Amino acid sequence: MNNAEPEADTGEFIAVIGMAGRFPGAADIDDFWANLAAGTDSITREAPRVIPGGAADGGDLTYVPSRGRLEDAEWFDAAYFGYSAREAMLIDPQHRVFLECAVAALEDAGQDPDRFPGAVGVYGGSTETSYARALFARRERLAGVTEDDILLGTAPDFLVARTAERLGLRGPAVAVQSACATALVAVHTAGRALVAGDCDMALAGGVAVHVPPKKITWNGPDGTLAPDGVCRAFDARGEGTVAGNGVGVVVLRRLSDALADGDHIRAVIRGSAVTNDGSARVGFTAPSVAGQAAAVREAQLAADTDARTISYVEAHGTATPLGDPIEVAALTQAFRADTDERDFCLLGSVKTNIGHTDAAAGAAGLIKTVLALGHRKIPPSLHHTEPNPRIDFATSPFSVVTELRDWVPAGATRRAGVSSFAVGGVNAHLVLEEAPERPSRESERRAHLLVHSGHTEQARDARLDRFASWLSGGDGGPEEPPSYADIAWTLQTGRREHRHRAFTVAVAGDAAPHDPVLSTEPPRERPVVFLFPGRIGPAEAWRLHVTEPAFREAFDTVLDLVGAGLARSVRELARGLARPGDPVVRDTYVLAFEYALAELWQRWGIRPATAFGSGVGGLTAAVVTGSLPLAGALRQIAESGTRADPAAALDALPDDPERVMLEVGAGAALTTEAARRSANASRRLLVASLPDVDDGADALAVLYRALGRLWLSGAAVDWAGVHDGERRRRTPLPTYPFERLPYLVRHPADDAWTHGGAPEIRTGDGKFPAADDRPGTGEAVGSAPAVAAGDKSGSHAPDRPADDTPLGLVLHLFGEALGLSDVEPDESFFELGGDSLVGVKVLARIREVYRVDIKMRSLFAAATATDLAELIEQQLGGRDGSTKEEAG
Repeated sequence: MNNAEPEADTGEFIAVIGMAGRFPGAADIDDFWANLAAGTDSITREAPRVIPGGAADGGDLTYVPSRGRLEDAEWFDAAYFGYSAREAMLIDPQHRVFLECAVAALEDAGQDPDRFPGAVGVYGGSTETSYARALFARRERLAGVTEDDILLGTAPDFLVARTAERLGLRGPAVAVQSACATALVAVHTAGRALVAGDCDMALAGGVAVHVPPKKITWNGPDGTLAPDGVCRAFDARGEGTVAGNGVGVVVLRRLSDALADGDHIRAVIRGSAVTNDGSARVGFTAPSVAGQAAAVREAQLAADTDARTISYVEAHGTATPLGDPIEVAALTQAFRADTDERDFCLLGSVKTNIGHTDAAAGAAGLIKTVLALGHRKIPPSLHHTEPNPRIDFATSPFSVVTELRDWVPAGATRRAGVSSFAVGGVNAHLVLEEAPERPSRESERRAHLLVHSGHTEQARDARLDRFASWLSGGDGGPEEPPSYADIAWTLQTGRREHRHRAFTVAVAGDAAPHDPVLSTEPPRERPVVFLFPGRIGPAEAWRLHVTEPAFREAFDTVLDLVGAGLARSVRELARGLARPGDPVVRDTYVLAFEYALAELWQRWGIRPATAFGSGVGGLTAAVVTGSLPLAGALRQIAESGTRADPAAALDALPDDPERVMLEVGAGAALTTEAARRSANASRRLLVASLPDVDDGADALAVLYRALGRLWLSGAAVDWAGVHDGERRRRTPLPTYPFERLPYLVRHPADDAWTHGGAPEIRTGDGKFPAADDRPGTGEAVGSAPAVAAGDKSGSHAPDRPADDTPLGLVLHLFGEALGLSDVEPDESFFELGGDSLVGVKVLARIREVYRVDIKMRSLFAAATATDLAELIEQQLGGRDGSTKEEAG
């Protein structure tokens, strides 16, 4: 499919094509926007506490511990990402929510990284949490867990590397650590990488999630926390911010590529800049007007944008008495380089809604602003009643927005700025504008194939339910009638294809798509046999000549080889304007119809391993397989005709259940006969292209049902071929319904947990995870009463298995290390998911039981439990084990 669009002067602009986030009170960005638009304060506040002498004047202070909490942040779909329960528990929860958010952002963008033709990068950062400390404190309950295991699972360095590894991203994976400017610096860095050609698509964002919630303690009257737990940005009563948790990820492409490839563009980043305050400030933690102003102005210059055209700024807005006046002074200084006008730009801060989300703060502000651009409304900045007297709003371009307002642009296009400033002097600023107008393009096709899949049956069914609810207007569904063609394209090309599949067919004029058809066995590619029945096609099938270029080109190719009179008679017969009479006309039409249908299937990616036919279908099979020229088949029709014999056509077919039988023509005579004659009929996939079109059904809809059945079975469909002749666009759709279970280790000092009598380590049902526990499909995991930890005195000697032989020990250790409940003796350690780091630990534990000297290189040569056990026995018996050692 040709997705090329007319070239536009896009400079080096960056398109935001996908987003995902979880913030206090919001499970996704739809919830987030609903809360923003409604002016919802999502902060959780505890009972007030009195701090003797805590006030600035030495008097007592009433302090309200407050935070923006992320609910159920320890819940994670470990199975989706291929993690065992044991592995999941060793990963910091904020890394896990970032992983899920990255998947959701890619799905929102309608991009499957497995099929994306270029390099995909990931840029992001996280905050420091206490999860590693909790793991170290519980190591005696976690058999075999090393310091390296904890480091790999919790260090900020490995956030994006883990994302790249689990999602199969081969572009740069760059960890960004810039305190509370992290997410916006990551977006800036990703944008520069796209412009430089380091990658062709990039994920960027940040995460700050503390599980269990970080204890908030009063840090004094000169600190950054609001004593009353309310963030009043730019307000006279503003005394500080509120700590918050959150995660946000955006998907970015070069704007020219996004336009050409039919991406859904949510907004455009015209320019960005990152600066540092340097030494021109009071202290390391103090902000600087000059540094912030430089970042804002440099971003405006990079955007080639006059400040007067910017009508909203999403500020850093921490509500600190020092920070807010400096920020507005810096913004004013930057804007004054272009204009002296006053009060034309609205100002707001998402921190008034959700708190300060640390490394994710810039992502929260960016996502809020992109959503506002898309909805063309500016949500209120909360808790603002009286301007901070230290801020000179009267002579500035700014005023604080305090109610939901229609976004009136300052020029032809809505534009905004987004700021994020960090302790230590990092300043980041973006200039955004709304997405370019792109008129929708209707499809000439009346039917559309919608495909869905899930990692489990439950996830697939949940995905179907979520999609149906969305179509009906729920869950942030479309405000206007959906474009089924674009929806189909997005589902077909913008989702990973999982094991459990389903499809529906949507037909123009129907109130809803047809009932879904579900897969019943794992998908796999199988050889396809084309069966040509040699029958006249229904008049309804003529519409394929109008909508399907491959069908039209092949049909016309046949008629170009015959005389004008015969061609005219064939067309009249094909359109239902004449009855079959002359056998030459009839057979020529059948050949043209079946040949064209075969070419259509092949354009869709379904190619025959072999072909058979009955009557004229035998000639079509010979043409399709290349054993007879098309002209030769037509000459044979014109000279003694053909004879239909379905049984003879099927006699040559081996009764192989792995072969898919596809009837390429009208009716289902050959597939019906094949089922009758086969001893393996219940195990065979028999598909008729057009089995019931004679009943007045839409031919393309019937074909799509056949294509859907092939896709369920594992056929590799060429979706661009399915949309041949039309230029489709991606559209935001409901994202993956993760099946989460809780994975959590708590520090013994966490009073709220230990005093409640709950276990310190839980997965699934809250019990201790055994080494072989694996997350299932919603079932509880971790049913064992304790970790298989052995000696609790500090030694990590492994438990001896019931089968006290080298093979029994190796099988036990393989299963424990890989989180598998059952390992076969001949399964490869590496094919089961092992790597060198895990292998080193397995060998170390073998040496604790047996006095053998087996090196890591031996495991590569003896990768199965049987081979490794044999190597152990060789060394124990004093026999020469050098052969396998050297082979490694």
